[in-house]
Amino acid sequence: MDIKSLRNVGKSDLAITPLGFGGGTIGSPEVSNEASLETVAAAWACGVRYYDTAPWYGIGRSERRLGLALSGIAERAEYRINTKVGKTLLPEPVRDEANKTLSPGGQVRTVRDSLSGFRVDFNYSHDRIMAQHHDSLQRLGLSSVDSLTIHDIDYGYHSQEQLERHLDELSRDGGGGAEALENLREAGAIKAIGCGCNLESRNADSWLGGEHEELCERIADLVDLDFFVVAGAYTLLETRALRRILPLCQERGIGVIAAAPYASGWLATQSQSATYMYGPAPSDIVARSQRMRTICQDHDVPLAAAALQFTLAHPTVAAAIPGAKTAEETTQNRRHLDAVIPATVWKTFKAEGLLDPRAPTPA
Repeated sequence: MDIKSLRNVGKSDLAITPLGFGGGTIGSPEVSNEASLETVAAAWACGVRYYDTAPWYGIGRSERRLGLALSGIAERAEYRINTKVGKTLLPEPVRDEANKTLSPGGQVRTVRDSLSGFRVDFNYSHDRIMAQHHDSLQRLGLSSVDSLTIHDIDYGYHSQEQLERHLDELSRDGGGGAEALENLREAGAIKAIGCGCNLESRNADSWLGGEHEELCERIADLVDLDFFVVAGAYTLLETRALRRILPLCQERGIGVIAAAPYASGWLATQSQSATYMYGPAPSDIVARSQRMRTICQDHDVPLAAAALQFTLAHPTVAAAIPGAKTAEETTQNRRHLDAVIPATVWKTFKAEGLLDPRAPTPA
């Protein structure tokens, strides 16, 4: 696949390389500053010109590292960058447990980073989004980003009451968050507006009855979206996005950025310690992925290559943004993009019921 052939993101003016860089992993304190800079440099050397980050990733660490890495290797006009809104990082020099709140599943939702002393606070209103945008520019060391994505209005983080409050913050008749984003786009400060759409262990129940899809549709009614960042709902092993999310995108001219194409690493490694969308892999997922891996091995193809190229075959998908914590993982992503996969692989997947027959596959 030609990495230099740019793809337009939905109906927007934003055009990006089909292979992007997911910046979540370089926000980890377990990844050194040096390793993060080397990883971004390797992505650049591989031809990647689209970079995704967020205040949430490492509680500011990903943005700081990504901005520093890119400043040393590229002019601003040479790449595109997406970051996210909805979470303000508030300084908390002395830990205050009164600011700690839990998600419906019991995970900490207002995380405090012990190294920096910043704590997450959710808010999607006009003034907060403008301030979050400004804060991200400061951490990145940039005067602009190319797109902003509404981050984690999601059943995995919020109760129904909290969700309604955050939707009101976003609405034009409430907190005006939608107006802030649309005004930034109209003024040329950004080229596109996105929204996160995740399927992972912490919010899996909300997909069973369609509640999560309804939530995404409500957000698309509140904000004139250019794209969704779809993570976990469109992979070789999970094509639930075909049910309502991708048809919505096709109907409205909304593009898709495919995050976590390896299902949080599960499809990229044979290690038993790997997680499937940040949790233990169910037995049916283990069995299907093992069979898929065998089929790929029979054709001398890495399963990870099939996983990456599969997401890019859908007409709404502008880019896939696998993460990487080392330079070698980044170069592997490029090799997976370039791998030649025989049509027989896709036909066998579908013939054996391993892959949804409705899913487009690479030509």
